[in-house]
Formats: sequence, structure tokens, C-alpha cells
Amino acid sequence: MIIIPAVDILGSKCVRLAMGDYEVKKEYELSPAEAALNWERLGAKRLHLVDLDGAKSGNPDNFNIIKDIIKSVKIPVEVGGGVRDDETIENYFNIGASYIILGSVLFKNINSVEASLLNYKGRIIAGIDLYDEKIAISGWREYVETPFGEAVENLRDRYGIRTFIFTDIKKDGMLAGVNLELMSRLAKLGVNVIASGGVSGQGDIVKLKELNLPSLEGVIVGKALYDGRLDLEKANDLL
Repeated sequence: MIIIPAVDILGSKCVRLAMGDYEVKKEYELSPAEAALNWERLGAKRLHLVDLDGAKSGNPDNFNIIKDIIKSVKIPVEVGGGVRDDETIENYFNIGASYIILGSVLFKNINSVEASLLNYKGRIIAGIDLYDEKIAISGWREYVETPFGEAVENLRDRYGIRTFIFTDIKKDGMLAGVNLELMSRLAKLGVNVIASGGVSGQGDIVKLKELNLPSLEGVIVGKALYDGRLDLEKANDLL
């Protein structure tokens, strides 16, 4: 398991949202590029970049900022938010993205990314955001009727997606602790799991590690890092 620092971009600024609410955001003095370089310097093994403007608009609104970040760091970068077609995926891979995260498009218009699912197996990650175990899409404003377990199996078996980021929306940005019971169940779905939402400090990293789940590849951490509640170097040493 690795710790993956999040760099969320909204209005060209580095922010953290509370439970995905665009109206409840905290802006940080660090620019997105400065944040990315800082986490790399402190030992991050991968970065999680999210275009929050794009997640709402459906377009890669912060493409140039993300391009500059990818060029400035030497570690792998996963990119999500506003990726809705093969062309955008191709463009991000062309500028050096290691992985692309797909969310809403997998449930609203998967045909528009089907070529990428075939061409980039192993480099496409499904972002599954859960609210009371329902899949939320379109900036967490809509819900999918299909039960999440069935949806995961379909994306795995039919489209070959092997890695999933599961975000517990109620925990996201709230520093309320990770939903360990949910993550334990998700880790048994036969896919690689990256946990997201709720990390409040080193104690949560310890608890995730103690679950001893081989399929748990990593944990995305945002506010706990930015607010100084989690020391990335110490947490990496622990892992």
C-alpha cells in the first residue's frame, strides 16, 4: 500500500472540498504545481490530480496546469475530472500521464471511451464514488441505479478494468476516519483497490495497513496532508 497525495484543482487553485460540495471548499496558498512538487520532495510515489472544474463541466478545463505538473515531477501521475472521450484520454497520455481515472462516463456514455479501455488496459482506473453505497456521478449530483458490486464486476469482466478508486463521499474531506468495513468488502470484489476519503492522520494509515488486504494498492490523502495532520515522510516509513 502506498500513500497517494491528492492535488485537486478548482479555478486554477489548489483546494479541498467537504463531501464533494463545491460551495464548501478550502483554498491553500500553495499552487497546484507547488503542491505537487512538495509531495514529491517529501517522498510521494504517485500523485492524484483532479480537475474539479472539469468534473463539473465535462471538459478538461485545467489541462494546461496538469500538463505543467506532469512535466515538473518525476513520479507517476494519475489524472481525473472532465475525461469523457478517447481524444481527451489520448491527449493526457501524450503529455505523460501514467494513469487516467474515469468516472461518470463509465455509466453515462462508455462507448465514447471504449477504444481507450481496449488500447490502454492497465492504465485506466475506474473512479467509483459511493454515498450510502450508491454510485454517485456528475460531480456527485446524480446516482446510478445499478448496485455497486454488480457495476464493478461488469467493468472488470466486460471492459477489463482492474483498478478502482473507491471514495466514500460522506468521509471525503471530513477528516472523520476511513470506512474500514466498506473498504474490507470492496477489497474482496476481485479488483485492485485504492481507498479514498476520511484519512485524518497516521492512525488511519495504521488501521488500513492492519487490514492486511493484498488487493489494497494505495490510499489517497488530501486534507490531512495539507493541514499537517499526517506527516508523509513518517507515514511512508511506517509502510
